[in-house]
Amino acid sequence: MTNSVTVSFSGTPAVGAALTVSGTVSPAADVVSVCLSQQNTTLPTGPFFYALTTSGAYSTTLTPTAPGTYYAWAWDQTTGAQAVSGAIVVPNPAVPALAAVPLAESAAAALLNGTAAGLTPDLLPAAAAPSGSDTFLVSQSGKNILAQTWTALWTWITGLLPSYLLPVKVISTSTALDTSDHNGRILQVTATGVTISVNTNSMSAGFNCTVINDSSGVVTFSGINIDSGGTTMAAGRAAEIYARLIGATLTVTAKV
Repeated sequence: MTNSVTVSFSGTPAVGAALTVSGTVSPAADVVSVCLSQQNTTLPTGPFFYALTTSGAYSTTLTPTAPGTYYAWAWDQTTGAQAVSGAIVVPNPAVPALAAVPLAESAAAALLNGTAAGLTPDLLPAAAAPSGSDTFLVSQSGKNILAQTWTALWTWITGLLPSYLLPVKVISTSTALDTSDHNGRILQVTATGVTISVNTNSMSAGFNCTVINDSSGVVTFSGINIDSGGTTMAAGRAAEIYARLIGATLTVTAKV
């Protein structure tokens, strides 16, 4: 009697799709173990799974869990006979195309008061001057679309304003004031020898900030007119700084 085992697979290779692995074994009563491996030269260490054998034929399923090239191995542990299948190429999962989901014309008409019928916003009639009773669409606690008025939104915003605090920025080195970093902020000077100057290329009329000298020395101002005269501010003092246009000239003033 010849000790032998054969193996083949059927099915379309795909990640997560079961492949049928089958074959024959001799002696016919022997148990066959099967596994998937990404090499076909040496009997792998597993994991092996037992296949049901009937009259010398066996069949089971194995499932690849990732893309790649696999081989089905069959092993008769009693006789040591082994076999390996041809390559099983499992491709990368296809990425489904994203299809545009059009908004039904009836829904668009309902949202736009029946006047748009699918027109884009640039083709809609011009609105009148804005008012608090104008409405816009919102989603609250779910997918339902609701109408909200600007008056209601403004009431909500003004209710938050009393709790708003000006941001504080610590200044520990000489600094040129500019709109993006310093406008509307409290500037807390914590180091001695600091000079506060003006970056006129990035400042415009309407700029304002507060400078507080929490250092043990004086703060020096450069390019800033101090209302009390001089160019320095003593420790423990604060200055309100404003920028305005006088003619075509940007003028920056500090009120200490």
